[in-house]
Amino acid sequence: MPIRLKIRKDLSLNDLVSLKRAGFLVFKTPHIGNWYPNNLACATLGIPMKIVDSTKGCLDRNFHPHCVIVNGTRTQIAEENVLISHAKVTRVHEHTADRFQIGASIPEVHMQALRELFPELEMQTVSEYLKENCCRVLELLEVLTQHDHSIWERYVRDDGMTEARHARQWAVVNASGVCGTNGSNSGWVSPNITNILMDVTIDPLKFNTDIVYELSGPDMYKYIGQLMSKLNELYEVVRQKLWPELPQTVTLNLVPVADMRFAVPAHRRQALEELVDVLKTVAEFENGIGGRINSAPDREKFICQIVKERNVLHDSLREVICICPDPFYDIYDGTFFSQYDLLSCSESLFIHPWALETSVGVLSDLVRIARGFLPA
Repeated sequence: MPIRLKIRKDLSLNDLVSLKRAGFLVFKTPHIGNWYPNNLACATLGIPMKIVDSTKGCLDRNFHPHCVIVNGTRTQIAEENVLISHAKVTRVHEHTADRFQIGASIPEVHMQALRELFPELEMQTVSEYLKENCCRVLELLEVLTQHDHSIWERYVRDDGMTEARHARQWAVVNASGVCGTNGSNSGWVSPNITNILMDVTIDPLKFNTDIVYELSGPDMYKYIGQLMSKLNELYEVVRQKLWPELPQTVTLNLVPVADMRFAVPAHRRQALEELVDVLKTVAEFENGIGGRINSAPDREKFICQIVKERNVLHDSLREVICICPDPFYDIYDGTFFSQYDLLSCSESLFIHPWALETSVGVLSDLVRIARGFLPA
């Protein structure tokens, strides 16, 4: 297979920052909208962002792009059925009225907020990426259409409403244009599978590499396996018919980082530190049981002792979670701490150093354990 997919739960955010500094291609692909603490943490660390804006509010339960989230409250400010790249502010939000003015572009306002917070960060929307790489993008899409025209499924009108359409020939696509490449508000929407393909074709060509590190949110690493057969087929088509200089094999390291949740506004630092101390103790306790049981002279007595110790630790865990439930936010309900909270209170983000150096797989296990002790 030309695309060697690796799900890398063994890496930490510190590892990824080091790889970026060493010159490797490292980036994250969040959506436009309200960024929950995990994305804010990655941005704080300087992880480059390729921001998806071909989404709709009614479908995007992770970033709620048609809303503004501040002070733990999600408020709708734009129509939910409009493609977000085209969406305009239709309602004023009392806490951000100066920022979200009626008629303003939703993606532009979201991006402006992020650029204020992270002025040095490499970030652009997918629409901006398509425009910047227009020549290569159109070459790629033409070859792919000639191979399999069924990739085209969506067309966006000037008003931002999308239609299910199919194009049987590249001439049909080219006549209307691909949204993001032709300066027009209407056009064909670049398919998700081709956007992923660009990550392992156009980007490796630009950076002269055959290794990609892409940070995944809670969904992509789960569904990408279903796309790999098609992605490998399309990669070979592109390499044989368009860019023979592409590597015969490219390694896509997909890192599921969504459970690196241990980032809070600075005034919550002490509470987070206390939570992490207990979580570390729980982890050390569970990891040490195997060694202890092997050396126990009386196994039955040892098991009773383990149960007592575990109950004490679990009581401590319940207590600190009640004090610091912050890392266990539910992105679906849209009440998490967002970039608009950071901007409104002019407060820095505290990221726990232990969470930065711990592999994302271990963090996921601990988050899963801790969720079992959340108040009902």
